[in-house]
Order: sequence, then structure tokens, then C-alpha cells
Amino acid sequence: MEHRVTSGGMSTTNLGPIEQVREGMHVVDSTGDKIGKVEDLMMGDPEAATDEGNELQDTGFIGDLAEAIGGDHREPDVPGPARAKLLRTGYIKVDGGFLFGHDRYVTPDMIASVSEDTVRLRVPKDQLIKED
Repeated sequence: MEHRVTSGGMSTTNLGPIEQVREGMHVVDSTGDKIGKVEDLMMGDPEAATDEGNELQDTGFIGDLAEAIGGDHREPDVPGPARAKLLRTGYIKVDGGFLFGHDRYVTPDMIASVSEDTVRLRVPKDQLIKED
């Protein structure tokens, strides 16, 4: 991660290639296998000590209604420690679709490069976090 200072003297953080990722881009693993398309993404704060504050809270009537209709579905849909990591570091959710199988989550450090409409990973798909 790189820290930059803007002309106004404020410090900003360069999150790397994840900043170039957009929904709908193709995702390819380190072996060249197509994994799917970017369905969703969330920027994290890699310097955060915990995931507190990185999660949207659905409270009140609307949150209760959403839970009653769709169940308790929160992104990222993975178990405890992996969820905390994804909320802290940020993630890309890859829609595996019918052809590619499970939806998976990519952490920013797994991204090798982003060019045109393709996200290339530095790891094979079996090292990605699978959705529950």
C-alpha cells in the first residue's frame, strides 16, 4: 500500500489495482482459468485494527423487513474470521454463475493486474474464499 500526499497537504492511501475494478469485469486466475465476473466490490481500510464500522447496519423497520423477506443475508457471505478479514481489507465478489460454479471473494492482495475489462489474479481459484 502506498501513501500519497495531495497538493492540499492531505494524505491519501493508494489501495492498488482494486481501485480500477468495476462491476461486470471478467476475472481470470493465475492459471488463466476464467472464474466469472465482478458482481460486487467493497473498498476496505487495510490499516484498520478491526472490521468495526466497515459493515452496513440494517436497523429499524427496513432492516427487520429485509431480514424477514430475504433472511439474514449479509455480504460477504462467509464464516466469521474470513468475513472479518474481507470487511477490513475490502473484497471483490466474483459471480461464478452457472458455468463457473460457486461465487468467490478476492482480497486486494490477490489481484495481479487490471486491464481493460479483465481482472487478473496472482493465485489459482482454489485459493479464493468460497461463498457459503
